[in-house]
Amino acid sequence: MKLIHFDVIASTNTFLKDNYQNYQNFTFVSADEQTAGKGRENRRWSSEKGKNLLFSVLIKDKKLIEKYKTLSIISGYSVLEVLKEYGLNNISLKWPNDVYADDKKICGILLEAVSKQTVECLIVGIGINVNQKNFDKEYTVMPTSIRNQLNSCIDLEKFKTDIYSKLTHNFKLVAEDYDFYNQIKQYDYLKDKEVFALISNKKKLVKVLGINSDYSLGVIADNKKINLETGQISFSL
Repeated sequence: MKLIHFDVIASTNTFLKDNYQNYQNFTFVSADEQTAGKGRENRRWSSEKGKNLLFSVLIKDKKLIEKYKTLSIISGYSVLEVLKEYGLNNISLKWPNDVYADDKKICGILLEAVSKQTVECLIVGIGINVNQKNFDKEYTVMPTSIRNQLNSCIDLEKFKTDIYSKLTHNFKLVAEDYDFYNQIKQYDYLKDKEVFALISNKKKLVKVLGINSDYSLGVIADNKKINLETGQISFSL
């Protein structure tokens, strides 16, 4: 186990992208503050210093790299499992990479690859709102935190250890071909919702059928069923 922690860093994902050759599989890099943290589609991820869990995990295992399509949702499910252990209720997974609590975003995930001739590694970046109480900026979806949900502070170091243990445990199961689908489909936030979606740069009203067994997302758009892979769609709820 390799744990690296920074007081301040531009981005834990960027650090691993720049230095992955020097570190082993499942290296875990966290920071009290990121000055250039980001989510999907280059959205900025802002966080009050020292209040939340901001980290990235390095994936070098070839089997996991082959199963990259599953890793965002498996990461979200791993976070959800720990949140349940801490006593949170009404938690769900918004495909492909967010965890919600009471319809508010509590966790975001960004999966990135480093490629040369082939994929060298994957980096799973995760931000979990833990002890932050106030979220003052404009957000597409209102955030929440563990503290706001439970009305109590969380030991951040213990929480980090719990998250790391759960992630590595579940990633190893994925590498061994364990199928999480039956667990994950119970927490499908978008299932049966009608939402506006940006598909191929066109905004459409779609009916979400739910997460498929191959972790794509089934939707009905223009009266046709289509299956979408990560990155092909963004939602406006």
